[in-house]
This record gives sequence, structure tokens and C-alpha cells, in this order.
Amino acid sequence: MRRFKKISNAFIFEAAVSREAAERKLVGDLLGLFGGRIRPIIAHLIESGSFTREDIREAEKILLDHESKGEAR
Repeated sequence: MRRFKKISNAFIFEAAVSREAAERKLVGDLLGLFGGRIRPIIAHLIESGSFTREDIREAEKILLDHESKGEAR
């Protein structure tokens, strides 16, 4: 966060990085904790009920789109 402006006694702040950049860093840090392995994370999300079949279908669509653009690993 960085100070954007001051109004009377109040300071107005704005984000220093975009939400997307913050999300990418957070996910990267999380993957780092698991040695880059995503399976333990997905297993936890499924077991906790946070990862649904709809999420799986959406992930498959994203993966297929990613692969069709030649961006696969």
C-alpha cells in the first residue's frame, strides 16, 4: 500500500500492486511450500469441499485452451 493523498487528518491509501500480481505471488509462494507440487493442494481443496466438479470442468477448459495455444509445458 502507498499513501495516495491526505484529506484533513485522514490519509487515503491505494494498492501498490495489482490484485492479479498479488494473487500470482501468493499462489507462487503456496506452490513453493509444496515444492511446486499441486496435487497436495488440490487434494486438500477437494477434501474441504472447496473444489467442486464445476471447478474441475472450468480447469479442464482452461488447460485445453492453454494447450491449444501451444503454451503447454
